[in-house]
Amino acid sequence: MKKLLIPLLFGLATFGIQAAEPWARALSPRVWSFPRDHGAHPEFKTEWWYFTGNLEDSNHRPYGYELTFFRHGLQTNPTQPNSAWSIRDIAFAHLALTDVQSRKFLFAEKLSRGALGEVEISQKDMQVQLAGWKLNRQPDSTMTLSATDPTAKIGLSLSCQPLKPLTLQGEKGLSRKSATPGNASHYYSFTRLETKGQLEIDGQKIPVTGLSWFDHEFSTSALGENQEGWDWFCLQFDSGEELMLYRMRNPGNQTDPASSGTWIPARGSSSSLQSSDFTITPLDQWKTASGATYPSGWKISVPSLQISGEVQPLLRDQELQLKRTANIRYWEGACTFKGTQKGKPLSGRGYTELTGYAAPIGQGMKE
Repeated sequence: MKKLLIPLLFGLATFGIQAAEPWARALSPRVWSFPRDHGAHPEFKTEWWYFTGNLEDSNHRPYGYELTFFRHGLQTNPTQPNSAWSIRDIAFAHLALTDVQSRKFLFAEKLSRGALGEVEISQKDMQVQLAGWKLNRQPDSTMTLSATDPTAKIGLSLSCQPLKPLTLQGEKGLSRKSATPGNASHYYSFTRLETKGQLEIDGQKIPVTGLSWFDHEFSTSALGENQEGWDWFCLQFDSGEELMLYRMRNPGNQTDPASSGTWIPARGSSSSLQSSDFTITPLDQWKTASGATYPSGWKISVPSLQISGEVQPLLRDQELQLKRTANIRYWEGACTFKGTQKGKPLSGRGYTELTGYAAPIGQGMKE
C-alpha cells in the first residue's frame, strides 16, 4: 500500500506555507498512460516511488532493503516561480538495510525543499534525483537505484528488471482507503523484479541478487478521520505468485471495511480482494526500548484462495526512527511466509509495514 506515510509525516507549519488552491483528488479510476504515469503528478499533493526487496550474497546470506522517494506538495503554484529559491514541493527519501545474520537494522534519510536544483523529478518517466540518491527507468524498463549515506555507513546500487507486467491495485488502479470519497490513491505495482547489484554496510561492498517489489502511489487525501494506522504486506511466493494485503485499523484495533488486497497469479490477470476475503491475526508482539509495542508475526488466511500460513519477521527490530522527517517512527521489515495453498506447501518472502503503533497517526497534522 505504500505509502500513506506522507500525510503522517508533516504538519508543514515548520515551512510556513499553506496550499492556497485545491489539489486533485483520487475520486474515480484513472486512464493510465505509460511511461508518462511512471513520472510525477504534481496536481496531487503526495506521491512516492517505493522499493523493497529480499536479497542474498554468494554465500546465501540474507539481506532486506527499502528505498523510498517521496514528493509532498506545499502549494499548487510557487509564490516566486522565477526564483532559484522558489519552493513548490518538498522531497525526502528513506533508505534501510537489514543484515539478518549480523542482526543489524540500519537506516538513513534525506530531506530537501527542492531549491537550487537539488531535487529533480520528471513528469515524463520514472526519473527521480534527491541530493545524490537516484532512481531511473531505462529504455528496456530496467529500474536502477543508488543511494549512499556515509554517516550511517550504508548504501546500495541495484538494477531491477520486471519479470511481470505492472499490476493496477484496487479498482483499475484506484485504491480506496476509507468510505469517504477522495480518501484514495492511484496505485500500481511491479510485484516481481529480478534484482542484482551491491549493498554497502560498514564500508564493505556486498554483491547481491534477489527479488524486489515496487509501488507507485499518488493522492491528496487517503486516511479516514478515525483510522489509527495500517498493517501492509507484500508477499512473493516461490511458486511465482504474489499477494498484497493491507489492513486499515479503526479504534479498538478493528479492521476498516475499506481494507483490501490483490492476488497476482504466476500467469494471467490479477484479482482484487475485499476486507471480508482475508484475515490477519497477530501471533506475538515486540516492545521497543522507548515503550512502543508492535505486533510481531502474523497468521494470514485467504479462504477463497485456500491460502493459510504465517508471516515472520527476519528481525524483530526493523523500526525506522526518523529525525529529519518530523521524528516519525514506523516498522518496515523483511519477512518470510510459510504455509499452504490448496493443501500443498507454500513459502516465500516479502515485506511488512506497520504504522500508528509508536505514535498516533497524523499527530499534529490536518489535511
